[in-house]
Amino acid sequence: MKNALVNALSFGKLKLLIEGGHNVNYCNTSGVSPLMLACNLKVNEENIPKKLQIIKCLLDNSANLNASDNIGRTALMYALFSGCKQTIQLLKSHGLVES
Repeated sequence: MKNALVNALSFGKLKLLIEGGHNVNYCNTSGVSPLMLACNLKVNEENIPKKLQIIKCLLDNSANLNASDNIGRTALMYALFSGCKQTIQLLKSHGLVES
């Protein structure tokens, strides 16, 4: 079963759940966190600000930038998969250092 935070990514209730104490670093059985899922969202141009708002909310609430899933993919890798340069810039502005 998915964590409520994962479900909130598509329903816009993320901030409310975080304020209610849900763990922003929860990982599903594949080791994928809400931050990774948000970074991987493929959206059209008009929805990029909404995607960035979700990612910023997670980062502002201590989502782990350096976490990796069960096969070693990080939030940065998911951002690269999505092709959204703004996502990569946002991760960097929150302290991500590319290696």
